[in-house]
Amino acid sequence: MFRQRIVTPFGKIRVITYIYVTTLGNMDGVTRIGVSLEPELLREFDDVIMKKGYVSRSEAIRDLVRDALAENEWKNPDQYMVGVIVMIYDHTVGSVKEKLITIQHDHGRSINTTIHVHLDQDRCMEMLLVSGTLGELKKLADEITAVKGVLRGKLTMVSPTTGNMHHLGHRH
Repeated sequence: MFRQRIVTPFGKIRVITYIYVTTLGNMDGVTRIGVSLEPELLREFDDVIMKKGYVSRSEAIRDLVRDALAENEWKNPDQYMVGVIVMIYDHTVGSVKEKLITIQHDHGRSINTTIHVHLDQDRCMEMLLVSGTLGELKKLADEITAVKGVLRGKLTMVSPTTGNMHHLGHRH
């Protein structure tokens, strides 16, 4: 038996769970475990997973464990990631277009392709498909979202080795 603390944002609830795990058996490549939770925590957990559409507690707990494991990848700036930076910007603000182009050229090694969409007369959405180390991609996203005229920006990454997904958002 072992104890693990998992802290995970789950909807509007920040779940802090202590899981005491006892191996009950192994069936078809899946190890069954027992989890002990306080009654109120279990009720809240059941409410959240029902609203999210989980078919079982096991699926929800697996996602929480995956999220906890994914957090470790965020701590390694040398971890190779693949992802997308999505930004909304107002092209009428100052020299926003020129600044974004300069940043993209400065980080050309990390940017694989871009997609540009006109949202209305003033606002555009741009998506950058990126790859590189976590440190490089976070720096690129930070530079982009710091530009005056960029209204929203979000970096979503996946680790090619584990399949864990990560999000980092900015709002002005």
